[in-house]
Amino acid sequence: MSKERSSSSRRVFIETSVFIRFFTRDDPDKAAAVRSLLELIETGAIRPYTSNIVVLEIIFVLTRLYGFARSEVMHAIQTILDLRNLTLIEKANTYQALADWRTHNTKYGDCLIASQVPHGVVIATYDTDFSRFSSLKALTPDEIV
Repeated sequence: MSKERSSSSRRVFIETSVFIRFFTRDDPDKAAAVRSLLELIETGAIRPYTSNIVVLEIIFVLTRLYGFARSEVMHAIQTILDLRNLTLIEKANTYQALADWRTHNTKYGDCLIASQVPHGVVIATYDTDFSRFSSLKALTPDEIV
């Protein structure tokens, strides 16, 4: 598998599933790939993007599905917010998200996230539903690093 090295891959929107693999370490290979991605971010080689919708999903998944304590979740979220050069996107395109939800057979949260990814920015994800959005270039962390 070829590694993504184009200039557009240098700006990466990190989606919920990537952070969950890192914090839970429930898949050692994926956790290692995410660690490599985060190391590239810390060197400045990759500029990270994420959103408050991703933060919301992380809080829900870690507390409800994995049983993390609130203090552990706060630490995880702070780790994200401390990423070098992080751009936290707060605006979503509700009209686009609803149109995508109607046509793509995906979760509405994923449609909101898809509406937040800036043009030309790769989305790092383990969620294959993001490949349904023709406007997105969805890659796994190991494809990016």
